[in-house]
Amino acid sequence: MSSVRQVAALQGPQDLNGVIRKGAKKTPITLFLRGKDIQFALNGGAERFHLRFNEGNQQLRELIGGESRPFPDAKIVAPIANTDASYEDLALKFLYWPKPRIVGQEKLEGQDCWRLHVVNPEKTGRYREVSVWVTKKQRALLRVVGYGPRPNRLAIKQFEITKLMRAGGVFTVRTMKVTAFDENNRANGITYIEFDKPKRKAR
Repeated sequence: MSSVRQVAALQGPQDLNGVIRKGAKKTPITLFLRGKDIQFALNGGAERFHLRFNEGNQQLRELIGGESRPFPDAKIVAPIANTDASYEDLALKFLYWPKPRIVGQEKLEGQDCWRLHVVNPEKTGRYREVSVWVTKKQRALLRVVGYGPRPNRLAIKQFEITKLMRAGGVFTVRTMKVTAFDENNRANGITYIEFDKPKRKAR
């Protein structure tokens, strides 16, 4: 799992620019990797939040007036700019849950993958557990499905990586398709999270 976590994959201070896109509407986003924290800016910095890593856990926090405050539980699951992506989705918060375990091996999109399972250790967020597919060859994230509580365990959203890119010598997400499902497991919304390739710094 560590190979698909942005904080592990994107070594050193880096910035990634991109958009959240639903239909023709685009919302600019920037991801900043600073030490062990991943910071996010929406609409050119009009809104900022970060995923902070502490010993054994992680926490979403918002930046208001230069101060870091705990993220309201209700806002964690709120849609960003009327898209199908929430704040926890953009941060890929579920990739940092503890104790992931390999539950099988599958071929997905023509690639041999490990399938991992991880349970939400908190009471926040929409997903009670997720399935994660990681390619064996590139050790890259390929798909995530987030589920609601048991016994129904309905699929709530699917995150499908449709394009990868190299950053810092490893593979990370360039384009992610976010599909929201209704209670009948039918797609009722599609949003794309897209990042530009990092620019090479002049020597």
